[in-house]
Amino acid sequence: MKSLLTTLALLGGVSSAFAQLIIPSDGSDGTFSPAANIEVDLSQAVTGTWTDDNTANTGKGIYDATKWAIVFKYASVNIPAGVTVTFKNHPSHAPVVWLVQGGVTIAGTVSVNGKSGVGGTEAIYPSEPGPGGFRGAASGQAGWGAGLGLGGGGAGVYNTTYGNPQILPLIGGSGGQGNSAPLPYSGAGGGGAILIAAPGTIELMGRITALFDTGGSVYVYSGSGGAVKLIANHVTGTGSLDAAATGRTRIEANTLSPTVLSNPITIAVAPGTAPTIFQSNNSPTVKIVSVDGTAAPADPTAPLINSADIAIQKNTPVTIVLETRNFATAGAVVAVRIANKFSIPATTVNATLDSGGTSVLSTWRVSTTLAPGFVTLQARATAP
Repeated sequence: MKSLLTTLALLGGVSSAFAQLIIPSDGSDGTFSPAANIEVDLSQAVTGTWTDDNTANTGKGIYDATKWAIVFKYASVNIPAGVTVTFKNHPSHAPVVWLVQGGVTIAGTVSVNGKSGVGGTEAIYPSEPGPGGFRGAASGQAGWGAGLGLGGGGAGVYNTTYGNPQILPLIGGSGGQGNSAPLPYSGAGGGGAILIAAPGTIELMGRITALFDTGGSVYVYSGSGGAVKLIANHVTGTGSLDAAATGRTRIEANTLSPTVLSNPITIAVAPGTAPTIFQSNNSPTVKIVSVDGTAAPADPTAPLINSADIAIQKNTPVTIVLETRNFATAGAVVAVRIANKFSIPATTVNATLDSGGTSVLSTWRVSTTLAPGFVTLQARATAP
């Protein structure tokens, strides 16, 4: 059920007193104004730095691996009524960022929804999330697994909110667990994440959705809703944001129409003159550096279907090395979540501090035996 927004700053006739925001867009992806339903193929984005001029690849965006985002720098955006915009994932499953020079009008639908889980032989393939979200678990004769994501997918359905109200970093929802009855079913992919920023007005008459999809089946376990974030001087209209009750919505605007609806209720705040688009370079980070002496790829993309980022052939303990930066180590908990493709529950193993011991740079170590088959490792660091 949708909820009416509470506006933080609704100034009506004095709205013109606000200067336009500084949005870092050069318009090099051109005007986005589809006349019919369109699936934007994020895999066509050129790899580079998001601030680069994209005229040579106009309309296809830039994949910035450091920011983990597909960034489009549009001149303007107009989604007519009756038109739906969806996305095909980049191999990295990165979220979508629209930085717009001019105005934004969304009368149709923009969807970063996750895909539904399926039954039968196709259930052995992890379900696709929306861009920025996490895969639903696979299922088959060998068993069924836990959904992927930052916080769950254990022995039951994982369907709860995580991340933070700032939606920094920009991440979507986790995937649902697999199921075995009455036949194998994969879990639903998590809802994706999208940020739309414009210096003047975002007029929202349609919908922006970041949902999971069970396909209407009681046998498909749901994932988590994703994230929708809008930044503009003014957000007007009678449209809606929908990230499911388990996702996040956030609007940063100086004036906000009280007829905009959201699910869940949005966080509504005034933006800075130069709004924060990405985390700063000195934000806390944690990552897996190596597994059993093999360096982890800087940008993991393995599909968990017929290939892996790291191949290991041993049934004895392996060492997983992690690295934290700009993260205070005193009292911190650094851990590795281990999700087997066809086995539940996922397990979490805490790491021990190996070297460094400072907030600037520290390394951590986990020793554990990994199960045969595809295994997904995810790092997590929690401050005291």
